[in-house]
Amino acid sequence: MKRPKNLNFEIPKPKYQKNMQYVLRKDSFNAIQRPKRGRFPFISGILFSIMIGWGTISIAHSKAAFPDPGRTAHPAYASVAGRPLRATPEEALSPEAVHGMLREKGLFDTRRNPAGHGVSHKYEMQKNENVVYDHVSDLMWQQAGSLREMNYRDAKDYISALNKEQFAGYHDWRLPTLEEAISFVEPAKKDGGLHIDPVFDPCQKRIWTSDFRKDGMAWIVWFDSGFCDYTYTDNNIRYYVRAVRGKT
Repeated sequence: MKRPKNLNFEIPKPKYQKNMQYVLRKDSFNAIQRPKRGRFPFISGILFSIMIGWGTISIAHSKAAFPDPGRTAHPAYASVAGRPLRATPEEALSPEAVHGMLREKGLFDTRRNPAGHGVSHKYEMQKNENVVYDHVSDLMWQQAGSLREMNYRDAKDYISALNKEQFAGYHDWRLPTLEEAISFVEPAKKDGGLHIDPVFDPCQKRIWTSDFRKDGMAWIVWFDSGFCDYTYTDNNIRYYVRAVRGKT
């Protein structure tokens, strides 16, 4: 078997990492004492095979360290930048906790977090346009909601009635948490003068949530003003209802 004339070779640069060089150094071969011609001719072939294998491993390692940018996975926007929206109601949600939540998840609020960018929703009308499904947060909402404002006790009764009649074919409707409701809010006002997507009925300008500031005080969201607040749950205080459910 003939010994290759030159064991120094260069592996072509991968397209995805033009600046990385995979050149076998000459001195790494010079350190190996080559046998004289005619003695152990098979050693040259073995060394050549080893160097080919080393170069292949280097390329594989570089692909693992530097993946193809075209195949890099990007996290979905929201469930808020990869953080799911809380679905369990809070009984003592403080303003400080709300402020921290808004900033952590980048949710917009004209008063508490005006620098928030909000959520880039991907809405789809379903069930004869009675509901709106958000592919980003994986939540299904009423397209409209209650036709009139009501106190908190009546809001709970309204939810019970939706489940009893299986509105849109489902029986697990509920009041949204503050996180879920405030995720609607967008920095700019849309058609109807509300800070929400016009896919929704503009009638429900302010809605109840399932979160409480403390006993007798619930959190609400104002779509017309673009912020959240808390209020008493007295019988004479009334807001609209827009029910939500997780699409699972």
